[in-house]
Amino acid sequence: MITTVRRRVWVALVILVALAAASCGDKQKKEDQAKAFDYEKPPERDRGLNQTEVDSLRSMKITHHVTRDDYWDMNGGVVANARMEVWYASRKIYVLQAMAVLKQMDQMADQIQKNFGNIPAEKVVVFTAPNLETFRKATGKDWWNYAQIKGDTINMQTPMTLYMRGLLQVAARREYSRWAMQRLTAGKAPEWLVWGMASYLGDERDVFRGQRKEYATIPLRMEMADIEKQLKNDNDRLPARRALYNAYLMVDQLVETNGMPSVAAFMLALAEEKDANAAAQRVFSKSYHDVLAQAQSWKEPAAEPTP
Repeated sequence: MITTVRRRVWVALVILVALAAASCGDKQKKEDQAKAFDYEKPPERDRGLNQTEVDSLRSMKITHHVTRDDYWDMNGGVVANARMEVWYASRKIYVLQAMAVLKQMDQMADQIQKNFGNIPAEKVVVFTAPNLETFRKATGKDWWNYAQIKGDTINMQTPMTLYMRGLLQVAARREYSRWAMQRLTAGKAPEWLVWGMASYLGDERDVFRGQRKEYATIPLRMEMADIEKQLKNDNDRLPARRALYNAYLMVDQLVETNGMPSVAAFMLALAEEKDANAAAQRVFSKSYHDVLAQAQSWKEPAAEPTP
């Protein structure tokens, strides 16, 4: 019943966005597309899958233990396994994008299981937007945000858009990891640790190195209060990217110094102990303040080579 309501709400949103778009002038549409250089309007007509796509889909369904693959004309569809369900908008061809997201998230679930000993018991529900306009309307986020997470729901930007930017694998893995870190720490972990670990597991280092050029004249290192503020708000592109790079480097430093098992144990301890200091004492035999200082002892990364 809950998933049915979710699907209806999502479909209603898609319809409302389509109606709103129809009322806009050509000028506004061109301006929107110019601002979102990564956005390509989907084709007006749907098409069936070719044999290669059918075979690939069948193989991924087997590999990732897909138990549900439903589609409703004009209402979109869903692919799901025991860990997650990924919804997509009305066009049969979008199932390929949904399956690509499920594949990356399922692989990340395996990685988290290996490093943390378990994954959240809850099933995450992922809604993939058919275009940037729908993503904006649904989340209030813009093209540089991968997704918005609320509870056990991830509203994700258009998979094809992310793929065209070379970010689909990183984005899907990071967002599932970010959701999982929130659940595994019972919402008690600081923002830098949740986002930093998600980016570390999602292997986002090269993305950060490329983005560093956008704010090359500004020192990379930030104060902790600013890091937490920017990650929590996640609304201002360059400060948020700078804060996320800091969070990634902090987690990377902790893992390099202590090993992933200890960092994972610390994050799990946050869910059980009364505060971060108690969790730090339990795992590292030092205060949270000292753990924070160790995490911030990272050295400035080398600049990305010029092509």
